[in-house]
Amino acid sequence: MMLGLVSHIKYHHKVIKSTTCFTDCMSCWCPCMVYGKNRQRFDHLQENDTADPEHGGSGCDADCCMHLALNALCGFGWVLQLGQRATLRARYHIDGSYVNDCLTAFFCTPCELTQESRELAEEEMTASNTERPEQTRNT
Repeated sequence: MMLGLVSHIKYHHKVIKSTTCFTDCMSCWCPCMVYGKNRQRFDHLQENDTADPEHGGSGCDADCCMHLALNALCGFGWVLQLGQRATLRARYHIDGSYVNDCLTAFFCTPCELTQESRELAEEEMTASNTERPEQTRNT
């Protein structure tokens, strides 16, 4: 058995693919809220390996405010998305580069946020379908 070898995959969802009208619209009109929701969902998955029961909450939190402030003051809200996208790629072993992340976040912020939301939903669905060892002991 070879240790340390990790295969890299592509994103499950394309950047431009309209399937979730609500997230698509929110990403265009209020990208800061979608960023905040994605961030909370991702943090919850990393800490607990389970889906966030609040599904990101309202999205109006410190992360949302920081994204909004950077967008309003100098148009740099997309910069926050770079770190989150890179961490998401690393967690799921998705092919890509910082250059591609930068171009995607800068030129197509709504599409990038929607793609990230779909990738998180994919893991949340997987996490909710997986039984934990503690649950199987009681049955």
